[in-house]
Amino acid sequence: MPIYRRFLGAPFDSEHVMLMDAVFEEVCRELGLARKDDAFRDIIAEAILACAQRGIRDPVEMRRCAREELQAV
Repeated sequence: MPIYRRFLGAPFDSEHVMLMDAVFEEVCRELGLARKDDAFRDIIAEAILACAQRGIRDPVEMRRCAREELQAV
């Protein structure tokens, strides 16, 4: 599975990046966003990065956090 480009070079260990990417793809799928680069996917990636920076490592919690971040946008 390729990692979304916004997560490459992020200051997290590989396990955390893989979790972020899995949650990212799931949230995008739930929102009906295609697997292509666009501004909406970048906004979702930024929300997930913000959650990861808080130290969230649980996939359920990260999805919840990302949804909250997106509602604030």
